[in-house]
This record gives sequence, structure tokens and C-alpha cells, in this order.
Amino acid sequence: MRLKTTVVFLTLSLVCTISGVSYADSLTLSGVGGQITDGVYVDPYLFTVTGPGGTNTLVDMSCLNFNREVSIGQSWSANPVNVASVSTSATIDGESGLDILADAYLYNQYAGAIGNAQLTSDIQFAIWDIMDPTDVSGQSGYDANAQALAAAALRAAPNQTSSTYANDELFVPTGYTAGSEPQLFMTDPPPSAITPEPTSLILLGTGLLGTVGLMRRKLATA
Repeated sequence: MRLKTTVVFLTLSLVCTISGVSYADSLTLSGVGGQITDGVYVDPYLFTVTGPGGTNTLVDMSCLNFNREVSIGQSWSANPVNVASVSTSATIDGESGLDILADAYLYNQYAGAIGNAQLTSDIQFAIWDIMDPTDVSGQSGYDANAQALAAAALRAAPNQTSSTYANDELFVPTGYTAGSEPQLFMTDPPPSAITPEPTSLILLGTGLLGTVGLMRRKLATA
């Protein structure tokens, strides 16, 4: 009877732990590391990320929204989402899964643009075009190449394997007030400070329950 009670207690404790965990981390915009195009900064943006794993400073991130304003020193809570888990039919923070995957596809093009200021600018404006096409249409940085990159990303993104986005982490703002919604940001690789994903906790719980079951069988045999 005591063993059964223990099993039930552990199960309920695990459920309460998983349901009660907050997955939000803290982001603080520490500065900008990129050039200015058409009066706005482009990739990268520099962040301090604070989570249960500690604090990471000067984390490079890419800005995905053109029509949301953030300022240096501003902090907000955000939920980390692995891009590989996003489906084209999903909706996250009002943005479609397809748009998020397309932006991730473009974000991975930055590696080939190091030292190329024009290409870096084109990739950034293509990323902004995916989510805020109306807002960037009048910007000089939104040139023909940026438009072509955005169109190509929307075609290619859904056909990529999940490994393409395996290390891309999307930070979704949470807890903001109306009219002050922070931007979506993306980074690769995920900072070590961020909260473990819910799936990791579920796997941990499954392992604990399996251990309890093994103990029960052993005691019954004895």
C-alpha cells in the first residue's frame, strides 16, 4: 500500500511540476552590432539572455519584425521555441509558421554574407518583408535583390528538412502590454541560459516513472 501511494504521489508531483513550470526567459537588448541601412540597424542585434541556466551576454540575434519598436536597455520575457518544431500551418505571436520558417531560412543565409554589407542588408530587408511587407515597401533598402530573396525563401522554406532549422531558436515575447509588443528575434545556436523545452521535462518524467515501475516489480518479486 505504501508503494502504491508513493507511485501516485510521484505521478501527481510530476504533473504539478510540469504544469507549473514557466518557460519564459528574460531578454535585454544590450546594443547593436550591425550597419545602418536606410536609417535603421540591420543584423545583428546584441542581447543579454537570462534563464534558469544562468546568463549569456552579447548574444547575436536577428530581428524579424520591422513594424515593432524596441530600444536599447529594454527588457521583456520571452518563450524560446525551436524552429524545427514549427509547422507551416502553425500561428505564433500572430505570425504564420510558413513566414517563421522562411525567415529562419533567410537567417541561415547570413553565414555566407559575412563581410558583404550589401548582401547582409538585402537579407535583413527580405526577412522584414516576410512579416511586414507593407511597412518595408517604401524603404530604399528593400531593393530588387531583397524582394527576390524573400520570394525564394517562401518557396524553399517548407521543403527543407527539420535539420535545416535544428539550431535556430525563436524568442516569442510574452507578458507585454498592448501597444508595446517587442519584436520576434532569432538566434543560432540557442544560448545555454535558456529554459529546457517542455519535451525535455516530459522525457525526464517518463524516466522517473519508469524507475518507480522497476522498483515496484522488484519488490513484488521479493
